[in-house]
Amino acid sequence: MLGWLAAAAAPLVIHLLSKRKYRQVQWAAMQYLLAALRKNSRRIQIEQWLLLAMRTLLIALLVMAMAEPVVEHAGLQLGSTQRTHKVLVIDGSYSMAYKPSDKSRFDRAKELADHIVDESSQGDGFTLVLMSAPPRVVVGTPAFEPREFRQEIDNLRLPHGGGDLAATLVKVEELLTAAAREYPRLVREEVYFLSDMGRTTWAPELRGPTAAKEFLARSQRLSKRAKLYPIDLGQAASDNQALTALATAEPFATVSRQVTLEGEVHNFGRQPRPHQLVELFVDGRRAGEEHVDLTPGGSAAVAFSYRFENAGNHAVELRLAGDLLDIDNHRWLALPVKERLRVLCVNGKPGGGSYRGATDYLTVALAPASAGREQNLVQPDVVAESGLLEADLGAYDCVFLANVGQFTASEVGVLAAYLRRGGGLVFFLGDQVQADNYNRRLSGQSTDGLRVLPATLAGVAPRGQYRFNPLGYQHPLLAPFREQEQGGLLTTPIFDYVKLLVPGNSTAKVALGFDTGDPAIVEDTIGRGRSIVVATSADTSWNTMPMWPSYLPVVQELLNLAVRGQQAEHNVLIGQSFGDATRSVARLASVQVRNPAGEASSVRPVLDGDYSTWSYHDTSTSGTYAATLPAPAAAHELFAVNVDTAESDLAKIDNAELRDRVWSGVDYRLLDDFQDFNREPSDAIVRRNSVHQFLLVAALVLLLLESLTACYFGRRAA
Repeated sequence: MLGWLAAAAAPLVIHLLSKRKYRQVQWAAMQYLLAALRKNSRRIQIEQWLLLAMRTLLIALLVMAMAEPVVEHAGLQLGSTQRTHKVLVIDGSYSMAYKPSDKSRFDRAKELADHIVDESSQGDGFTLVLMSAPPRVVVGTPAFEPREFRQEIDNLRLPHGGGDLAATLVKVEELLTAAAREYPRLVREEVYFLSDMGRTTWAPELRGPTAAKEFLARSQRLSKRAKLYPIDLGQAASDNQALTALATAEPFATVSRQVTLEGEVHNFGRQPRPHQLVELFVDGRRAGEEHVDLTPGGSAAVAFSYRFENAGNHAVELRLAGDLLDIDNHRWLALPVKERLRVLCVNGKPGGGSYRGATDYLTVALAPASAGREQNLVQPDVVAESGLLEADLGAYDCVFLANVGQFTASEVGVLAAYLRRGGGLVFFLGDQVQADNYNRRLSGQSTDGLRVLPATLAGVAPRGQYRFNPLGYQHPLLAPFREQEQGGLLTTPIFDYVKLLVPGNSTAKVALGFDTGDPAIVEDTIGRGRSIVVATSADTSWNTMPMWPSYLPVVQELLNLAVRGQQAEHNVLIGQSFGDATRSVARLASVQVRNPAGEASSVRPVLDGDYSTWSYHDTSTSGTYAATLPAPAAAHELFAVNVDTAESDLAKIDNAELRDRVWSGVDYRLLDDFQDFNREPSDAIVRRNSVHQFLLVAALVLLLLESLTACYFGRRAA
């Protein structure tokens, strides 16, 4: 279009050509007229030059308007008929909920995104990405209707997770590549990052040098093909406090017993925060309060004691007195409270008299007779080895298998399914155990690949006098014995045990060892449950443990370790899925899950043997989720989803670190004048539609002015 500026010379050329058409002829009568005209020649010449200039400028304005020049800050850029693909990336990490004024950073980001769209040229295309973990492409195909695109921006909701910059850049590059292929007229590309520039998101800890190289290479590629505009919405020295933990001190909760609820508060700011109020709520009712003093960068523990009077699922919440970031001022715990813990004991060696069976001492240690039936927290049931398949394992919190000789494929399938559903298994070995069968069936070496044991069996050690090695009391299982060397654990006589082998690439942990260096107790998380194997027997056939004072606490701690993970299955972090299994849900029935906002959705269970399992994945909001199972189960479950408080640290990355450490060699322009939320969006964001409109208006005004001027000059000449 700019080539048509040459047309502005048309009035002058017409004037010159017109002069050449006339031949001067002397005419006596005209001499008197020319003499009169010379008096006004200077005025007429000025008028003609003015009309010529107006007509020339009119053509230039029309050409410039059609060329649609744009203003970028203080400069004029021509040739904007090249349409632009603008990718708007809005930070979806929950630190964007920080509210320094009447609107949050996230609200400000959406406001500026609307402004970018409003100030863009007609014909520009827009895509929208939410920089969360994982990132979410909201509008993937370039949108050319600003009103509908702004509606997508307004509908955005902030998730309660972090942001993944590396994965977001992958999505951005994919969007640009797809748009360039499908919409070739979008020849310009711009990417806007509307973020608080938090270090947690913008200084990512990439796993390994390969990932770091890929991240930098992708960033450099993007900067070569598109203009990158990070827009800084963060405020320096933003203080924040957060609840970072909530759990029970006990591995399980039962009715009519005091349960200790422990929490932690952390100060992520640089200022001391004395006398901070922390409140406890149980099932929505206020149940207690404490005040803590927080030092800069320090933490403080809180503890509440509460007695649950009813069995079932209970929602526990800690609330911290409000600050400018409310999301991390809450911590939830979904706590299943039971009448008693039910434990199934599988007896692999029934005895002919009192305390001659493999599980006789075990059941006493689980439910001591001296405590009284009403005070026992555990209800043990005993079945023979052959009764394993007939028992409903779903009704039990833990299964102890004592000196079971061998397992069939069906029995292994039942145990593996029990682990997948979050159950706890404890194996005591003994003289009936067939090591080959255990290794073939339980160690993942069979064709079905089912793994139930955390270690393999390498045969029985020679009979002798062995002692336990606590391995520095590092494992939580041995917590009751720390600084209690006289408790009998180290002096317990062991005559026989099975050598356990832990694979080198295994996640299994050795909780207790022998003085020979062999493992005595090995545990591992398998599926959603926990499996534990004890290398010796639960009765007196291989040791005198049941006669020693250390036996009862060891058995109790084995139970606690086996069931502790079941509470964790009801409490997950943002982005993690939760679910359950039941034996009574029909094949086509659905589970109704209601999120913290009260919105309900359906989940279809999947058959897994005799059980149906279901899993819910949309955990982008922190709070409690309620699941309702259909009849005949008609059960109600509670689950808690909490934030990962790494995002609670509001420290920002500065431009120097961004340039030198994160985006080294990347061409970008940081716009950092948007921290003041009370100001209107400025022209620092590129405007693209005001100049050509102004030129069109000016051309119309000039056209009218030229007509009026020519008419006026003509009348004067007459």
